[in-house]
Amino acid sequence: MVSDALTKMLILQDRDMKLQQVEDALQTIPQERKASEAKIASINAGIEAARQRIKELETKGKTIETEMASIEAQIVKYKNQQLQVKKNEEYQALIHEIDNAGQKISDLESDELEVLYELDEERKRFAESEAKSKEEIALEEKTIARLNEREEEVKGELDAAREAKEKADAALDNPSRSKYTQVARGLKFPVIVELSGSSCKGCHMKVSNAILSEVKAAKEITTCDNCGRILYYAD
Repeated sequence: MVSDALTKMLILQDRDMKLQQVEDALQTIPQERKASEAKIASINAGIEAARQRIKELETKGKTIETEMASIEAQIVKYKNQQLQVKKNEEYQALIHEIDNAGQKISDLESDELEVLYELDEERKRFAESEAKSKEEIALEEKTIARLNEREEEVKGELDAAREAKEKADAALDNPSRSKYTQVARGLKFPVIVELSGSSCKGCHMKVSNAILSEVKAAKEITTCDNCGRILYYAD
């Protein structure tokens, strides 16, 4: 049997738990939104890093081209000098310089081919990863939009939950309200639990025979002698 006062306390507990759920949701939503925003930032950072890598390869390729052009210009200069020298050793020295320059150009051409190949592969990877990344970002943006909508809904629920709790609280007499507040202050919900057999459903421990008798009698508010929760007996 459950007394009228205890019934009202159970109603208050229900309203209290619903209010807590709404308040918890309001705290959780910004955290979830922040996580999605962080994921978007991370994805964008990855895209930018890949784009930067392509730019670095393009710059490297242009640097090689510029260096080759400079060496080719030097070869032309050496060949013009050959037409002007009269000593054989000077002529041979210029041939040596031309050969060295030609070898440098050959090496640079190999480097250029490697860069071009790497650049082509990097562009392919970027095109594939960018498309996938944009899909992931779109999903996160939808999640954020849903969270924003949910946040507005929960804000509306908060006012209703507070009003319902105030109404349930007002229905209690002062001694019952004082006892409920005292118990609720030190425990996690639920703070009013059923007595199952001789065990408290809050801490799952057996109560004393005296507590068991008091709960069954339902003449006053009785608490578990183990965890302090308010007990009721449903027959």
